Amino acid sequence: MKRLLVPLFVLIPLVLFGQLYLQEKPLDVPYVPSKPEVVSTMLRMAKVTKDDLLYDLGCGDGRIVITAAQLNGTRGVGIDIDPERIKESQENAAKANVGHLVKFLEQDIFKADFHEATVVSLYLLTSVNLRLRPSLLSQLRPGTRIVSHNYAMDTWKPDDSAIVMVNETTHNVYFWVVPANVSGAWEGVLTDGGKKTALDLELEQHFQWPSGELTLGGSEMMLSAISLVGDKLQFAAEAVDTSKGPTMVFSGRVAGNEMQGTVEVKMTDGRNTNGSWKAKRNPLSIKPLDKEQ
Repeated sequence: MKRLLVPLFVLIPLVLFGQLYLQEKPLDVPYVPSKPEVVSTMLRMAKVTKDDLLYDLGCGDGRIVITAAQLNGTRGVGIDIDPERIKESQENAAKANVGHLVKFLEQDIFKADFHEATVVSLYLLTSVNLRLRPSLLSQLRPGTRIVSHNYAMDTWKPDDSAIVMVNETTHNVYFWVVPANVSGAWEGVLTDGGKKTALDLELEQHFQWPSGELTLGGSEMMLSAISLVGDKLQFAAEAVDTSKGPTMVFSGRVAGNEMQGTVEVKMTDGRNTNGSWKAKRNPLSIKPLDKEQ
């Protein structure tokens, strides 16, 4: 068998091009670091403490997790697809003496596992946020905080926002709390004193804004003042004819397909009593939060 000899002037460019091709990975967003004033606002809005685990998706030079570690002793993980940024982040963490608190991973954020995070920071693009949104909602536990520099998430409206001016340039910071999925059909019981009353709760949900109907002991109740923050649900319920029944304020916590809590019963004669309630959901009735994706 004859050997095929390739001239060096042909072989060397092919090898170099092959190495370059293997090393380069497409970037979803250009690298633009957040200003220190913006980083400070992001950490403040997310109420980052030493007890948190902060993930920065698209971490760039690592400044967000490094700053959190310096200021609060926060543990952090930075994820970026660019090896140069990961190298720079590691060097910056060493210079700041926080290498024992933070680490940096060269990964694709769309394939990354960040379910342990209590806080997630972003400085991407709206289009990238929307691609990432299903993973944020499916991986993160209810109550996890998300903070983003300049780019929101379309119909998932933020819980809070702020404007930061830096050298006459406007920067927006958006903040969300990941909501529990409370959608579906719930059946349970209200206990007030020694009396037990069957309840049926039907809930629809658009991100952190639920709506629905309550049937209590066979009677339909009107719901109002519905609030969902993380896994904490609260709502008021009263009879269609408000003169014929009390107003009830339900407060509860969701854990998977179970929900339980307390209820304050405000009688029409001014007396108040306190009871408890619990309910279970039919798993087949759950609807996804991120319906548009």
